[in-house]
Parts: sequence; C-alpha cells; structure tokens
Amino acid sequence: MPTAKFLSTMLKALAFGVWALSSFSPAADAVVPIPSVIGPLPSDVPGSPDRNYPFFATDMVMADFGYVEEEFFFDGTANRYDAPAPSGGIGNNAASAPTANIVVSGIPYRSRLLVRRPSDAPRFNGVVVVEWLNVTNGFDTDVHWLYQKEFFLRAGYAWVGVSAQNAGLSNSPNGLKRWSPARYGTLNVNANGTLTGDVLSYDIYSQAAQAIRSVPAVMGGLPVQMVLAIGQSQSAGRLGIYLNAIHVRDPIYDGAVLASGGQIIRNDLAIPVIKLLTETEFAMNNVNEIPVLQPDTDKIRIWPVAGSSHSEQYSLLSRAAFLKRDLNLLAFDACATPARSRVPNRFVYNAAVDALVQLNRTGKQPPHAPLIEVLTVSAPSIARDTFGNGLGGIRLAEMEVPVAHEGGETCGLGGTHVPFSTATLDSLYPNHGAYVSKVAHAANASIEAGFVLAEDAQATIDKAAGSIVGSGLTCGALCEDSRQFPIHPSSTLLRDQTSFLAFVGSKALVATLEELTRNIAKGYTYGAGKKGQQSFTNAIAGLQTYIGQVQEVL
Repeated sequence: MPTAKFLSTMLKALAFGVWALSSFSPAADAVVPIPSVIGPLPSDVPGSPDRNYPFFATDMVMADFGYVEEEFFFDGTANRYDAPAPSGGIGNNAASAPTANIVVSGIPYRSRLLVRRPSDAPRFNGVVVVEWLNVTNGFDTDVHWLYQKEFFLRAGYAWVGVSAQNAGLSNSPNGLKRWSPARYGTLNVNANGTLTGDVLSYDIYSQAAQAIRSVPAVMGGLPVQMVLAIGQSQSAGRLGIYLNAIHVRDPIYDGAVLASGGQIIRNDLAIPVIKLLTETEFAMNNVNEIPVLQPDTDKIRIWPVAGSSHSEQYSLLSRAAFLKRDLNLLAFDACATPARSRVPNRFVYNAAVDALVQLNRTGKQPPHAPLIEVLTVSAPSIARDTFGNGLGGIRLAEMEVPVAHEGGETCGLGGTHVPFSTATLDSLYPNHGAYVSKVAHAANASIEAGFVLAEDAQATIDKAAGSIVGSGLTCGALCEDSRQFPIHPSSTLLRDQTSFLAFVGSKALVATLEELTRNIAKGYTYGAGKKGQQSFTNAIAGLQTYIGQVQEVL
C-alpha cells in the first residue's frame, strides 16, 4: 500500500525526535466534436521502475472506496482561435475576453484523460468534475482532486483530469513525455512543436467533456447527468478565457468553478460560475485579484475565504506520497516565516461544487459572500485584527476561533501559519471545552451560511476536540503545529499528514497521534520531574502503537 509505505518512511523523522434556472444542459445540442478515445490503457503498479502507469496515480486504494482509476488517450482535431493569452500567472485580466474567432481549423492533437470514478452505478451521483490540470510546476498536477478527494469519494462524484497544455507534456524533466517516453511519447497538443501559447488547449478541454458525455468507455458506462469545469490558479486563468471566449460559442459544461485566478467573467454566460479566492489574491501583488472583482449576478458568485492561502498545508501534504514515489521529492517549505495557512479552503471548494449541482438540479441559488476588507488595491493590502488576521470574507471556524495568525501572504503563495503562544491561547480559551464549543458554534454557522458542508464542519469540530487547545499544556518542538513534516518532526504535523492521506482506517491512527501529542505536551509542561518523564514514556509507547498500526496496513 503506497500510502502506508510512505507513512512508514516518514515515521523515522519523528522517532528520531520522539445560478438562475440551471436545469439547462448545454450539451443537449452540442456541436463540439466527439474525439476518438483509446483505453483504458494497461498500467503497471504505481511506482514500477518502468513508469508504465499514470503519472501521479493516486496513492489511495481506490477499491476501498468503490472507485477505479483509469487513463485514456483521446485524439481529434482542434481549432486555433484569436483568443488572448492569459495575463500573468493566474490570468487576472480586468476585462473579459470577447467571443473568439477561428483562425485555423483541423489541427490534429492527442491528449489524455485521467479518470477516477465509481466502479458501479449505485455509487455514482451522476456528476463529473473535469479538472484543467495545473502545469505551473512543469508537470500535470491534479490540484482539485488533492483538495477535494474526500468529498468526491464520499458523495459519489467522478473526477477527470485533462492534460490540455504542452508544459505538462514536454517540460524537462517531469513533463509526461520526458517522465515516461514509452507511455506518453505520442501525446501532442502543439502540432508537433509548431504552435505556441497552448492555443489548442481550449478545444481539447471541450472535446474532453464531449468524450465524457458521448463515449461510454470513458465513464465505464455510468450515466452522466452533469459535467462541471474546474481549475485552480494558472488553470483558472485559462478557464476564464475559455468560458468567455470559446465555451460561449459551443457550450458543453453545465457550470464552472474557478479557484484563485481568472479574469472578469462576462455577464451573459449561459452557465453558472463560482470564483473562489483565497486571502493571497488580496494580499500579494503577483496574484492580485482585487481589480478583477465583480458584482454577483444570477449566474456569478465571488467567494473569498479569509485567512486562506493560494497553496495551503493540505494542498502540499496531500501530495507527499506520490511526490516521493514519482519524483523523489519531499513536500516541505524552507521559508523563514512558518508557512502554509491551516484555513481549509478545500471545504469551501466542496460547498461550491455542491452549490452548482443544487443550482442545476433544483434552481437553489448559491449564497452571496462578503468580500475581504481591502485597504489598498494596486499594492494590495487588507484590514487586519489585533492578531494580524484578515477581516471580512468567508470566515471559517479557524478564523472565528483562532489559534494562530493565518494569512495568505509570505512564503511565495503558501501563506503563513504562526501559532499563538500558550499564554495567548489560555487567555482566549479558559478550558478545552470552551474552545471546542466555540469551534462547533462557528462550524455550524458556516453550514447555515452555505459555505461549508455538514461532513466538513464535523471534521473541523473533531479536530478541535482532539487538540490540546485550552488545556494549559505547552507544545514544544516535537508536537508544535509549525512548518511541515518530516523536515520538522512533530506529532501534530504527523497527525495532519496521516489525516490528509485519507486512507481507510486513518481515523484510528489520527486518534493515536492526538493522544501521543497530549503526552508530549504534558512532558514539556511538567518538565524534568517524575510526571514529565512518565508523560514522555507514555508518548514513546504511543509512537510504538502508531508504528504497529501503520505496519498493519502495509
């Protein structure tokens, strides 16, 4: 089991330290061509030396969830349009691209689909989420799958990743064609190098949706009712132009989620769009979305999440296992300020997808969100409270009941998380029960507001209940929630790493690590005396228990 093997490796570090009406279905009279589909492709076990398996194949045992992972190639011919290129890394143009015109037609391409779907119809909710894979790092990254996999799996969604851009295929050293020439060498999205700017990407993305709708093999014969477009950051920049300039010509998607990027969306689109923004897009000049803000309409919503970052802790650590497996890389930051906000913007992403589904099926409009409070626009800055936490926006429990400075600024796009001192925590929360009660109240308020689903709110409450906040205990280096595991071995960080991998049985391991953290904190708090020594002894026993639990799932 790749996940368990990864955890076994990581243990060494800690052991060493101890809207409107949307029954509208744009595909009803689609003119988007149906591509030819090849597959599912034969695959060896992920991690095989020959690399004859899908790049970044999930580290999860999909059968445990009633799911399968399959990969397909698809061939067709695409148009080149006169659509403008995205501005900057996230395409934050302050104007909408006009409807595009075809410049050249009939350009051949071959791309790929990575499919994760229920293995049988009773598990399938009828909705396929199609992700424009992100290529910022020079290889395909399934950002939204990483953020939202637990939601997709529990709710019966199918997810499909589309390789639409050449960087994900050709960049050295980890583009698909370089990473595994034998498997991916025939892929071609730039007319064999004669076209630049990913000008074929838009038709490739449309035809991916058409393949999902029209070629039964892609979804294993599952009945597809709805297809949603989704993309984050650089991909959202592309999606903004796609929706404004190309999709408006030949609609094929039923709705779209743009996360952390994208230009102003035109008001006459036939499908609903939710744009999700983190605090980073209000606080960092290189991804400044403030000039791109627009009023909500019956088809458009802007949802900014206070305290969240463009690439937060979950986004980084949930890819740790296959980063190590496929690229031999560790998931960590080396910034001077402790990095990666812990505000779970993935929960708001889940609510956004659910809101689009409800809008399409019942006509229920998504909620309107308050904006993060802006102080300056061109050199972006926001209003902050006495802890340095941002004001306004969608306020999850982590911001309403804070235990740290959570921000979207610093450390590139990772944001920051600087835990409060024990004295500050004790002044805010006189006991553990008071803290958990406040978190529960805030989490339930997020459900009522429509920005968090009930299961995700419960996960927030459960994490608070398992914490030591309000207990008067001091966490030293071996249990503090700062930076990333395994470079900074900490039981709290290992707890999050274990939880983020989301394998069957992980909750029992998380509970072991929460008790381990309490014992480590008691050891630091009680000091060198007998009680402190006994607490550290108990912590060692807890670590041994965790090791045994990991070995059971190997």
